Amino acid sequence: MIQKFKRDLAQLGKPFLFVLVSEMATLSALLLGNMTISWWIAQRGGAADLATFGVIVAAASLLAIPLLSPLGDRYPKKRLMAIGFVAIAAESVVLALLAQAHYYHLYTIIACEMIGVCAMAIIMPCIQTIAAELVAADKVSLAMSMQKVSGSIGGILGPALGGSMIAASGIASALWLHVALLLAAAFAATRLPKVVSASTRASLGLGQWMHDLRAGLRIKWHVPLERNWTLVNLVVGMFYAPAIGMMAALRISNLDLSAAWLGATNMGIMSGMFLGFLGCASFASKKLGRFRALMSAAALRVFALLAVGLTTAPAAMVAAFFMLGISQSTTQFVGVTHRLLAMPAEYRARNASVNILAWQISSTLGPAIAGVALLGASVAQCYIAFGILIAICTMGLLLVPRIHVFLGLDHDAVTGWYRREYPGAFPGKTRADA
Repeated sequence: MIQKFKRDLAQLGKPFLFVLVSEMATLSALLLGNMTISWWIAQRGGAADLATFGVIVAAASLLAIPLLSPLGDRYPKKRLMAIGFVAIAAESVVLALLAQAHYYHLYTIIACEMIGVCAMAIIMPCIQTIAAELVAADKVSLAMSMQKVSGSIGGILGPALGGSMIAASGIASALWLHVALLLAAAFAATRLPKVVSASTRASLGLGQWMHDLRAGLRIKWHVPLERNWTLVNLVVGMFYAPAIGMMAALRISNLDLSAAWLGATNMGIMSGMFLGFLGCASFASKKLGRFRALMSAAALRVFALLAVGLTTAPAAMVAAFFMLGISQSTTQFVGVTHRLLAMPAEYRARNASVNILAWQISSTLGPAIAGVALLGASVAQCYIAFGILIAICTMGLLLVPRIHVFLGLDHDAVTGWYRREYPGAFPGKTRADA
């Protein structure tokens, strides 16, 4: 395994190691922080506060993402990432002090989280696109796979550390650990190699931001495959986002289990993603074909959600979240690389920002839908209902135009495919083309 890692890294260049370290630190800090704050709110405020928190924070992201994500196309990504991580660390220091003083006030926590919302709106498009800008097109799949494996390791470590820290020492200790991980992520970001295709530092007034946003939305609308695929993901996300977020904390809490089990469920999903990106997703794609692998992963996701609702055994619940991780890694491996390569390089960060925006819409509506559902049903019943609804919505992938043709292309053929097939979505020449 170590020898294979060295061979793969040699193909990408040793500087890419800093990308992997940054990815690992980022996911570890992000999941530890999300899990800790969700557990804090679930214990002190219950389902109502957790739903309110989820809706407000996600709604704020709807504004922050279109305004701030175009920065990733125009300023050095490693600088933006480092600044963003330091900002979130400062926010986490305040939350740690509040927890240490045993002070709980929902809207104070939400106010602090607004800093993280703005920072993540800048960071996430950078993380999603930096690999494609550092390596050749034929190495993008390898680079993204290694990046996902590194992130999955961080995703396993974060919940493991967070769950054990909360159980042993409390919320405040977990938040101080969150600060340390964020500072480590910031340091790793400063060591990233320069992106040779970075855009010039143009003036970034509101008019330019809106121009970049319209460009990303124009692509999304005028490329039918992107438009329909994104719409399906948006609708599915409305039920999936709360299932792996607020409802997981409530399910563990309602069963009178400790925070260590919440950490175990988070570890389960990230362990499944790790195994998937390590080779299971690639194996399924080769054996079944990309489209069949995509639909099989969707079916596995539904089965896992039903299992979470039907079981009360903690170990079985962790196993179900592990299956969710396998499913998630396969859907990402099958579609994300192809869609990234098909997009012209100068539009990738803007397109990624629209994808994140769609997820944030789901994340805004999801907690609200879950909150209403929980008024008349138990958490277990909601898991079963959401699993059935996701199964129905996922069938929309069968209606995505030319999805079979698209997923049947190899990486060389799919590079730049959107511009060749839908030139009207990319009028004129940009600075990157000149």
